[in-house]
Amino acid sequence: MVIIILLFVLPLLLLGALILMVLARKIGGIENANFKNSLVVCLAAGVLVYISFLPIGLEEVLDLGFGGVLGFLTLVQTIAYTVAGKYVWKTDFVKSLKAISIPMIIQSLALAYVVNKMNDMISSF
Repeated sequence: MVIIILLFVLPLLLLGALILMVLARKIGGIENANFKNSLVVCLAAGVLVYISFLPIGLEEVLDLGFGGVLGFLTLVQTIAYTVAGKYVWKTDFVKSLKAISIPMIIQSLALAYVVNKMNDMISSF
């Protein structure tokens, strides 16, 4: 099971860091963005999102429905990626927000869809 997760998650994480690096340089105007620190931004933001779920609980977030999950994930991911990008890239919040805006929106939509499908599967039992 762990191997399957690693085979699926690791390539997506590396691809996400590569995309984030390009967007940070091109859209955010962050000169010191490279693959390594963009990977750190992805990992740090992932940890921050995970920590935000701990006190709330996944079940309560799932009860929000599609719109609620989408709104919650968008807000949490925006904050997590912006803060992580600001401190890892040593830039300001506006540049960091510009750099993560496109992948954050795509990822929020994808995660909201997956979380709601999981909710449908869980509630059907």
